[in-house]
Amino acid sequence: MTKQLNITEQEELFSSECKLINLKYEYQGYNGMEKWAIVSELSEKELFEKYPDVISRYTPFVLLSVEQGEVIAEAKRNDDKYEKRSFRTLDVYGYEDDITESFHKELITDFEGQFELEEKARLEREAEQKRTCDILKVRKALSMLQPIQRQRLLKFILEGKCYRQIAAEEGTYHSSVSKSIEAAIKNFKKFFENL
Repeated sequence: MTKQLNITEQEELFSSECKLINLKYEYQGYNGMEKWAIVSELSEKELFEKYPDVISRYTPFVLLSVEQGEVIAEAKRNDDKYEKRSFRTLDVYGYEDDITESFHKELITDFEGQFELEEKARLEREAEQKRTCDILKVRKALSMLQPIQRQRLLKFILEGKCYRQIAAEEGTYHSSVSKSIEAAIKNFKKFFENL
């Protein structure tokens, strides 16, 4: 009687003896019941006996021989080579439509008519108005904080100081600075949202 391996030992042996192929990932449009293909020299019965805990995750599966797995790997390598080769041999002189612009960006001219220019200016005005409004809201929300909370929050955010640095400057404990800043952030958010 052979000793039953634990799940970790089964996974290690399985990964060294078998190769998994996710069929739905590898073959777009695949809609079969089996989600996995297992490439191994073992039979299906031997897989279930040797790796019962691991193999149950991949059931139902397609069992492929090592030779079949090598054919799939070779086809994948050839597809990859073909894709790279076709990318390297694009027509750089633009005999095909829109290829010239992909190699010569200086040939692209942006046309902006009157409508596009007006729309762009309108969007910029709206963005500036929103920015100004947000700045006013931030100032108002900061003014609503207690002075010590506002001071500590500004040191923390604008000056980039940590709790310990602020506490050392003020001669207090960093835990009280931490609580004060957390309360300031909470209050600031509440004030900002209600404005």
